[in-house]
Parts: sequence; C-alpha cells; structure tokens
Amino acid sequence: MAANIGFQLGHPEVVLPTTSLSTSSFLMRVWQVLQQLLAALGLILLAPLFLCMWLVVRLGSKGPFLFAQARPGLRGELFKIYKVRTMRPGSEKKTALGTTNSSAEVTAPGRVMRALKLDELPQLWNVARGDMGLVGPRPIPTALDTELRSKIPGFEMRYSVRPGLTSIGQICVQDNAVGDALVADWKLRFEGELHYLNHRSVGYDLLMLFMTCVFVGSRFFKKSPEKQASRGAEEIATQAKAKVAVPILDVPIAVGTYDSLIDTLLEWGEAREHRYVGVCNVHSVTSSGWTPGLRDALLSADLNTADGMPLVWMQRLLGNASAQRVYGPTLMLEALKRAVPMGLRIAFYGGHPDRLPVLLERLKEWFPEINVVEAISPPFRDLTPEEDAEFTGRLQEAQAHLIWVGLGCPKQEQWMHQHRSKIPGVMVGVGAAFDFHAGVVAQAPRILQRFGLEWAFRFWQEPRRLFRRYLTTNPVFVFRASGQLLKHWMFRGKRNSGQINFTTVEVSPSK
Repeated sequence: MAANIGFQLGHPEVVLPTTSLSTSSFLMRVWQVLQQLLAALGLILLAPLFLCMWLVVRLGSKGPFLFAQARPGLRGELFKIYKVRTMRPGSEKKTALGTTNSSAEVTAPGRVMRALKLDELPQLWNVARGDMGLVGPRPIPTALDTELRSKIPGFEMRYSVRPGLTSIGQICVQDNAVGDALVADWKLRFEGELHYLNHRSVGYDLLMLFMTCVFVGSRFFKKSPEKQASRGAEEIATQAKAKVAVPILDVPIAVGTYDSLIDTLLEWGEAREHRYVGVCNVHSVTSSGWTPGLRDALLSADLNTADGMPLVWMQRLLGNASAQRVYGPTLMLEALKRAVPMGLRIAFYGGHPDRLPVLLERLKEWFPEINVVEAISPPFRDLTPEEDAEFTGRLQEAQAHLIWVGLGCPKQEQWMHQHRSKIPGVMVGVGAAFDFHAGVVAQAPRILQRFGLEWAFRFWQEPRRLFRRYLTTNPVFVFRASGQLLKHWMFRGKRNSGQINFTTVEVSPSK
C-alpha cells in the first residue's frame, strides 16, 4: 500500500492549491531592481567585515581570498559566482559533488564561516550585477547539477528563475549530505524550491530573508551535535519505557517519537478504550491559562503531544534533549499507515461540510483499504442538545477505534473532554489537518516545519487572522516560559528534571 501512496503520503504538504499567490510581473521587476541596489549598498557597508575575513583566511591557509566558479543560473546559462574560500587550495575536483563542514578539505576558519553563511556574502556582487537575486534556488556546481538532473525528475525547473543568495535549503540545511545520502538530501531541498517557485512573490522573498536572519542568529547559540546525539540516545531509551511528560505552563506534554506515541494510540484504540489526545501548540497551552474549559480539557487528556516547535524547545531546555515534535497532520497520516492494515475502524468529526468529502476521497486514494465508518461535519455554532445527542449516538453506533477530531482549538479539546465517557475509542484533536490533507490550505514546506519556522509561513499566509493570536499569546508564552525556565535552573539538583508520568498526571481542574 505504501507504494501506491508514494511521495504525497509521506509529505502531503507539497500538494499545493491551484490559486496563484504571485504578485504582478511589474512588482517583481521593481523588486529585482531594488535587490540590486540593496546588494550594492550591502557590499559597501560590509567592507570592514570583508577585511576581517580576508585577514582570517590568509592567516588560516595559503591561497586566494575569494573562490570563483562557473555555475548554472537562469535558463541554465553559466555565470561566475564569488565566495570566500573556505577550503584548502586545489580541493574543487575532490569536492565536485559537495562536502561536509567536517571534511579535512575545509579549513578551521572555513568551518566557522560556512556555519554562519559568511562565505556567501561576496555573492552580493552577483546580485548587484543581476546574475542572482537575494532569494532563489542556490547555484550549484555543474557536476552536481548533472548528477541531480539524472536522478531527480523536474530538477531543471529550478532554473526558471534567477538563483538566489539565500533559499529554503540555505536556511534549513545545516550541512551538506554526501555519498549515499546526497540524492535524498537534495530531494528535500528541491521540494522546498518547488514550493517557492509555485508561490513566488515579494512577500515570500521577504519571509525568506527574515528567516535567514533568524537562522544565522540561532547558529551563535547552537550546541555541539555530538553532545546532543549522545544525550538524546540515552534519553530516548529511558523515556520510551517511562512514557514521561514535561509540564509546560502546567500542561503535561509527552516526550516521545511518532512511533512510540502511535504505539500507545493503537494499543488504546484496539481495546476501544475511552481516551482522547490533545495536539498542543503555543496558542493552546497559553490560552489554557485564561480559558477554564480548555485548561480542564488539557489537564484531563490521556496524552498531549508537542505540535509546535517552541514546546519542543522548552522540553529540551528543561533537560530532555531527545524531545521531538509530533505534528498533528503528520501524526494522523502516520497513524493511518499502521491502523489501516490492522483493519481498525476510522471516524472523522469536524471540518467544513464541503471539504470533509474531499478529505475522504483523498484518504481513499492514499489508503484504498481504509474503513471509514462515520464522518460528521457539525454546524459552526453551539449544538442544540438534540443535535449533540444525534451526533454522539452516531459515533457510539460506529464503534470506531480511532476518531479524528478537527474542530480547532479550544473547541475540539473541550468537545473531547465532554464526550470521552460517552464515545468508545481514541479521539485525537488534529485541528487544521483536515484542510491540509484535503488540499484546500497550503502547508509550509516540510523543510521549514523541521526547523520550527512554520509559524512565519502561516503568518505570511493569514496575517489578519493570526496577528491577533500571535499578539495575545506569544508574548505571554515567552514571559511565562522564561519564568518556568528560571525556576527550573535555580532549583536544578534539588528536584527532578520536570518529568512526570503522563498516565498518572494529577488533574487540578479550575474552579
């Protein structure tokens, strides 16, 4: 079955809406001229930095300061790019398909400059000349281009626009993959490039520039990958057995992987236990502080997952280096991958009445053997007692093992809390997953999701709706989370690491 589902099942966010988000060609031409002016100004302002890098490079190893190479650009035409030299002289042939930052060919100063992307700054000259833009697919060596064209269908599409100084891949890929992992790494990057090409606009370019600044800034605070991997391996083994959760703003958030949490869902589902799962982000966790019904629902949940990266970062800062994101839309598909072959009965509650049938059709394409026993799209208002009784009765008769709930926060959490004792099976609140998988709302590229930058993409898409949410919840989250971290660090060693067992969480309902 997995073979029939293919690329879209693993990464449904690449299914794009047919509506074009591009701005007018005139505005793009104006933006191109503005980029050239900004690049020229940047070269002037960065002159002192170039002087410092020149000194570091010349002291680090013999050879020229700049590295020049012909690479494919717009329409595949070759042009010469300029970068700060980060490798030893004569390394070009040895690294024609790329090299990792830890390679012996990379100098010590070069590793630092590559990590902070400082070696790319001379390409501002290419931007000023019009060979490149500030944002676009990264120019790559001709040998690498030939290799990838033969193995990635449609790879030549990236040359339909000017290459760029920064891109989704430049932001999110921390190091190059080589050898057997090369093609898989570039398929992920190309997926992000296709998303950019299909949604290209001035706004998208500005979003990429902003996230580039965020990425470069984060590199100053990044811990050693070796230390993270060492700590993470130990914790995964321990926490998988203990099924622990970490309280964030008093809401217990489970620490685990997709596999371990899906194991739990399927175990509960097969037995048709009366359970429900909250898929939490900053908005839901923070809003629970002033929404009593939501607070009770999250505290009473059998399991809450970290849907948002800020919650994962909090878990890690509280001493759980192995904490991972469990994204609601992905959790839904990965759980169905395993539940369908088991013959489990599936139900859906929520979603727009015009979109729910589309979702079911797409799921039937991806999972031909899926057994959907009920699908209900309730009205977008408070239900009457008669309507609630009718829908509850239908779900009771359906005897589903898994019930996916898409009502949005806080409605879905409160509904699951109120109906857990009435409906057998495991209810999972996945919010906008119904719209994402129906293909009516574009998801952020998977590569942005991986690095916690989805919020910026969603804000760019829906600024009016999300501005109020981010303005009211994000500052409160930062303030309260800072207080929790300070308290944890002050009393470290005098108490446990903030872990609890999610099956024995004490519920403290609001009054």
